[in-house]
Amino acid sequence: MTGGFRWSSLQDLFAIQEKMNRLFEETIHRTEFPDEGLDAALWSPASDVYETAEEVVLSVELPGVQLEDVHLESLDGKLRVSGIRRVDEGVPPRQFVRMERIYGTFSRDFSIPASIDSSRIKATLKSGILRVVAPKADRAQPILVEAKKAR
Repeated sequence: MTGGFRWSSLQDLFAIQEKMNRLFEETIHRTEFPDEGLDAALWSPASDVYETAEEVVLSVELPGVQLEDVHLESLDGKLRVSGIRRVDEGVPPRQFVRMERIYGTFSRDFSIPASIDSSRIKATLKSGILRVVAPKADRAQPILVEAKKAR
C-alpha cells in the first residue's frame, strides 16, 4: 500500500461503528430532551430524579469527577448540575492505547416538580454518583384566627 490510511484490523472497524452508534444515541437523546440545550456540554451524564413528600432527589453518574469540579445552580423551576471531568494528570494522551471516555465540561438542567428551598440543598459524591437532595420549600400554611367580639 502506498501512502494513505491502512486498516490494522477488523477491531478498528468495530471501534468506529461503536463510536458512530454512541454519536447517534447522543443526538437522539438531545432530540428527545430539547430543553437541555445543544450547546451546553461535551458529554451528558446519565441521571435519575425522584420526589418524596419532603424533597426532590437527583442521582447523577459522574465517574472520575471530583466534587470540587461540580457546580449546582437553582434556577426558576430548574436545578442545573454542571462541571468538568478532567483527564488524569501525569498521563499524557500519547500513552493511551484506547480512549473512549469523554472528558471536558458537562451541564444538565432538571425541571423540578415542586418549589424547593435552594438554601438547604445538599450534595454528596460517592462512588461516582452525585446525590443532590433539594428540600421542598414550606408551603404557606393557613393561619387560624380566633373570632373575638368587638367591644
